[in-house]
Amino acid sequence: MSDLYVDMETLDRVRHNIECISELMKRPGREMEDVDGWSMGVDALARRMDDFGNEWSYGIGQIEKFSDAASEALLKVKQEFQRVDGELADALPRTRSQAGGGRK
Repeated sequence: MSDLYVDMETLDRVRHNIECISELMKRPGREMEDVDGWSMGVDALARRMDDFGNEWSYGIGQIEKFSDAASEALLKVKQEFQRVDGELADALPRTRSQAGGGRK
């Protein structure tokens, strides 16, 4: 292998944690979307509760969307580093032998 080093264990752990964030946010997002302000009884409070539920649901949805995108990006980073590392490892022995270097 080449001297290129990426801590894949840490990369996998971070990616897993980000995926967990996305999963954790799905339920509260659905629940906040279903908030029924009219059950509060007071019109102004009911409207504000509906607005709050919609805004909160949107925000949670954004967190979910961005954490999914971050997880996918980390997977691509991992795959690309593995590909480049393999290519470097394959190229190193040829370069040494073509240059007359290496051990005999």
